[in-house]
Amino acid sequence: MKSYKSIAILFIITSVSLFACRMEKIIEVKSSDAHPAGYYRDDPLPDKTAYLTFDDGPSDWTDGILDVLRKENIKATFFICGDWAPKSNRINNDFKKYHTSLLRMIREGNVLGNHTIDHKNLAALKPEEIRKQFAENQELLNKEIGFEAPQMTIVRPPFGSPWHNPQSFAAMSKVGKIIKSIGVIAMWSRHFDSSDSMEWVRGEWFENGPRIYMGDKEFKEKMHRIYRRIIDWANGKGIVILFHDTHPTTMDILPSIINQLKREGYHFATMEDFVHWKYNMSSQEIVNEFTK
Repeated sequence: MKSYKSIAILFIITSVSLFACRMEKIIEVKSSDAHPAGYYRDDPLPDKTAYLTFDDGPSDWTDGILDVLRKENIKATFFICGDWAPKSNRINNDFKKYHTSLLRMIREGNVLGNHTIDHKNLAALKPEEIRKQFAENQELLNKEIGFEAPQMTIVRPPFGSPWHNPQSFAAMSKVGKIIKSIGVIAMWSRHFDSSDSMEWVRGEWFENGPRIYMGDKEFKEKMHRIYRRIIDWANGKGIVILFHDTHPTTMDILPSIINQLKREGYHFATMEDFVHWKYNMSSQEIVNEFTK
């Protein structure tokens, strides 16, 4: 009889502790406009965990990156823009053009994150304009993908603004207050911007069909630089890596980066996995807590 009572008491204590922990997390995610729930540059991460993130796609190179991820049995997070270079209308948008790439992302278990409709600096926008940047991106995804379109509750502001090279508290509060009701912020780790977007080298662009020069000296040098930027700083700590799936150099060097990180004992996860690790909730649950 005593053993049953002990088990019951232990169960109650455990349940109360878990409830208290969850309440603490809920208070944390509601606490700040300037720093909403999410990952920021120097936040703790689980050791030996690499989060591969890709901004600005989909593009001509996205399928090649998805091929690499599938071969290596890795899931990544893609922060997508529906109409990166805005036209007079949204008819010929990137979600329509790369419809099959988006479906692959979803069906192969990757996470889609909201990177705004056309990549404007949010710090320069009014609150309603900020909201529209995310809302229109989600609406366009729903329109072009249909019922398979996920609700994008992981978000990355273009340029990391206003948290990368931090701007004023007022700017962070303005943008953060809007994002809190949309999703969980996912920045990237210090030193782990791959630098793939710093310039376009000969062979990374095309007109009227592919003109790729993988053997070009500049192309090889850029791949080497991307590789060294990641591998030289990987020291066993968790890392969120910023790539862009708009560069063939990234696509071509990615297998070497993954294989070396694996040799160093790293495993790979998505930013949704990070949210579960940090908050014991999904990103959707966090949004629900804020908006209810």
